Amino acid sequence: MIKSFDHVAITVKDFDKTIDWYVNNMGFTIQRMVENKERGTRMAFLEAGGYAMLEFFGFMDTNRTVEGPTLTREETGIKHISFFIDDLEKMCQRLKNAGVEFTTSTPTRAVFNDPNGIVLELRPS
Repeated sequence: MIKSFDHVAITVKDFDKTIDWYVNNMGFTIQRMVENKERGTRMAFLEAGGYAMLEFFGFMDTNRTVEGPTLTREETGIKHISFFIDDLEKMCQRLKNAGVEFTTSTPTRAVFNDPNGIVLELRPS
C-alpha cells in the first residue's frame, strides 16, 4: 500500500526563473539540485515544511531535446507523481497481475502510466 506522498515532478520552460520564483515568492527552500550534463537536464527538489514536495525539471540548452515522450523542451507541466511504498516488490507484482506495464522497474523505483497516461513513480520508503 502507499505509505506517503513523495513528490510531483514538473517540467518547466525557464528553470532558473521558476526556481527563483518558488523560493522567493512561495517560501520554498532548495533541498537538492541535480545536473545530468550528458542528457543536458537539471532538476531541483524544493521543500516546504520539512518535506520534499516539488521537483522542477528543465533543460540546460533550451534548443536541445531528449528522447522520450515526456522529455521534450516544449512539454511543460507534470512530469510524474511519485509515492513512497512499504513493499515495492509486492506492489509491483500486484500491478503486473493487474496488467500494468512498467517503463522502468528496478529495486529502487518503478515507473508506469496510470489509465489516463499520467506517469506514476513508486519508491521504497
